[in-house]
Amino acid sequence: MSSEWPLIKLNELCLKITDGAHQSPKSVTTGKPMASVKDLTRFGVDLSNARLISEEDFTVLVKQGCKPEVGDVLIAKDGNSALDTVCSVDAELNAVLLSSVAILRPDKSKILTSYLKHYLSSVDVIDYLKSNFISGAAIPRVVLKDFKKADIRVPPLPEQEAIASVLEALDSRIKVLRETNTTLEVIAQALFKSWFVDFDPVRAKAEGRQPEGMDATTAALFPDSFEESELGLVPRGWHMGTVSDLGEVICGKTPPTSQPKNYGDDVPFITIPDMHGRLVVTSTGRSLSRAGADSQKKKYLPAGSVCVSCIATPGLVVRVSSEAQTNQQINSVVPLEKWGKSFPLFLLRRIGDAVRVSGSGGSVFHNLSKSGFESLKVLLVHQELAQRFDEAVEPLVAKIMENQLQAQTLTQLRDTLLPRLISGQLRLPEAETVLNDRDIAE
Repeated sequence: MSSEWPLIKLNELCLKITDGAHQSPKSVTTGKPMASVKDLTRFGVDLSNARLISEEDFTVLVKQGCKPEVGDVLIAKDGNSALDTVCSVDAELNAVLLSSVAILRPDKSKILTSYLKHYLSSVDVIDYLKSNFISGAAIPRVVLKDFKKADIRVPPLPEQEAIASVLEALDSRIKVLRETNTTLEVIAQALFKSWFVDFDPVRAKAEGRQPEGMDATTAALFPDSFEESELGLVPRGWHMGTVSDLGEVICGKTPPTSQPKNYGDDVPFITIPDMHGRLVVTSTGRSLSRAGADSQKKKYLPAGSVCVSCIATPGLVVRVSSEAQTNQQINSVVPLEKWGKSFPLFLLRRIGDAVRVSGSGGSVFHNLSKSGFESLKVLLVHQELAQRFDEAVEPLVAKIMENQLQAQTLTQLRDTLLPRLISGQLRLPEAETVLNDRDIAE
């Protein structure tokens, strides 16, 4: 039980507690990745958007101990997300870290990497750590010399291994669902690009070939030649339009926060943090009360609406899965039925990708007004072709949403079990029974 598990200082459990580089080398276009707190996820370090530094600077920082080793635990150390994100290094990571990430090297004879990672991820533990080891009002920071004194409850190694295995089974399933969704979205994006950006079927027909991977009925919907437009050559019969041609555009609004009655659990209230890393929004950090939402009835979005962030972090594009509202940083399109659901989503998603690549500072989305958003130029196709795209892609989007909802359920289960397991309040057989009931246990 928990009373039998001793509290031990973190520095007594680790062979090394340090952080990444305190100097920030110049970025280069080709080089080695340097990760910071923004690249940390619960499932590891995501280097896809990490900046690159020269080989020479990389070598220097490796010698300084800024490259984590397999078995290390990494934790967000600086910034608004300090102590919120923890992960382990489970495979060789060819990257160095900035000082915003702390590196913990567990003494495996005392504490297991997987147990320490999960322990530090518990909401109760995070609250304890934030209350005692964060300083700085403007920019929250963890001071390592103090952090080393944190008390960690340590069960025997066999118990640690058993606890970690239960939690790893949940994390593994969540990770698989996330990876599956990434693959499904890539497939949908690739089809949109082939049909509506690269014009592969049109090029095939123009060369007298049958378009690949489609039936004759679908192929017949594509023209067999091109014509000049303000975008250059586009398929004959397609035309330039604006976002407003896709459907009604609604700019969000925030009900007065000074009136608590505006907020509750009735209507999802989408803000930019809810849009990161998603194709479909199935949960939100905040919700409005029915009274709060009804105070701005013209801001309601029906399921299937497409939200586009236009201020602060521009270029994020998601679909609404249920009736919702957004704040004023987001413009949304309620698509006309003739366009289907997927064509407007991936058309705007394509624009959003270009915006994020170019950066928010100089993009057309930077502080974009509702009227400016409505007037953005888009290439429109025949509605029959949009409907055919919808038939091909909607099953993928539906599966993405199903997987995302399942991942949310598993995340809630994990976050419920975690504090009870590491405190000893929940015995392992009970936790394993829950996993077996949900067909999760390994």
